[in-house]
Amino acid sequence: MNPLRIFWWVFAVRGGLAVVFAAVLFFASIFLGLFFFDRVTLIYLSLLLGSFVLGNGLLLAVAAGFSFEHQLHCWWLMLCESCFALLLGVYIGISLWLTPQSLAFLAGIHACGLGCFQGGLAVAMRGDRSRLFLLAVAGAISLVVGILFLTHFNQPVPPTTQALSAFELFTGITWILFASRLRK
Repeated sequence: MNPLRIFWWVFAVRGGLAVVFAAVLFFASIFLGLFFFDRVTLIYLSLLLGSFVLGNGLLLAVAAGFSFEHQLHCWWLMLCESCFALLLGVYIGISLWLTPQSLAFLAGIHACGLGCFQGGLAVAMRGDRSRLFLLAVAGAISLVVGILFLTHFNQPVPPTTQALSAFELFTGITWILFASRLRK
């Protein structure tokens, strides 16, 4: 899997974006929930979540393009995840009909999609045990968190956004670790 080193920076940027998103989401959920009406907060969170997922989709499109250009066998996996993230990001950003229930539901869909992608990438990298283990564990955790979001969608907004913030922080750290292992 040495050819993935060509675009290690895509995974590092994706991880950095997730860490920044987690911090902004955490502080926005605390401060906006205190000062503004919940509908305004939900519109802001909708735009924030939609732009984050859309940004992930664009980064994955870049990774898919690099993979296809260098004839890596995992280009189709990155392209599928990119299309999924782009469609989900556009839907979240355009709809603006985010409710507390749909916030958890869309976060669950995002986490399950991410878990499937991480699991698929782990299978594609089965020759490298350390990266395989990192992605497999992260994929399993993402799937569990996604299922928890989907089954507990009736939670109020602050706990949902704080749980989503913690999950995205975990995801960001995972992608940064993956990128640093790719770079070595």
